[in-house]
Amino acid sequence: MKSISSARTPSKEGAKREVIALNETKDSILLGALLAVAKASIIVISVVMVLVTLAQVVFRYVIAAPLPWSEELARYCFVWITFLGGAIGLSRGVHLGVDLFVNMLPLPARRALDALTSALIAAFAALVIYASLPVIDMNMFQRSPALGVQMSWIYIAIPISMTLIFVICVERIIRDLLSPSRRED
Repeated sequence: MKSISSARTPSKEGAKREVIALNETKDSILLGALLAVAKASIIVISVVMVLVTLAQVVFRYVIAAPLPWSEELARYCFVWITFLGGAIGLSRGVHLGVDLFVNMLPLPARRALDALTSALIAAFAALVIYASLPVIDMNMFQRSPALGVQMSWIYIAIPISMTLIFVICVERIIRDLLSPSRRED
């Protein structure tokens, strides 16, 4: 016979299955393709960053002729990895969060809170996109000191990643509203 407390409190395995079910997503073809491009870009950019950093170490300490542009390129690669990685992390549901109280809620309330969270994240992403466009425009003619590339190529990582985040959130909201299994609870 189950005690009253164990009947009301879901087991850890049951709660884990419900959380996994909430995070399991089937991305649309378009979003899946965009995320695949982002993942491939991160891999390429990471390889470039590692190779440039390794070359800098070799040139600085072995050849004694440091590369003046390597630190700047590695920094800009890291910026792109960070922003694209944020979108991929959101799509996988791996960002940190405090879910102690959320896990105590009944499943329909958790789903409603998940939809609200997605809406707030989408609104924030839209605001960042809107605010970043003038920054890109202002830096169209500014060049980086060592590489000489337009700074707008660096800053464009912001609206690209925020657009991905916006699309991820909108797709989640639409899926939550249209999914019959989510409405049954």
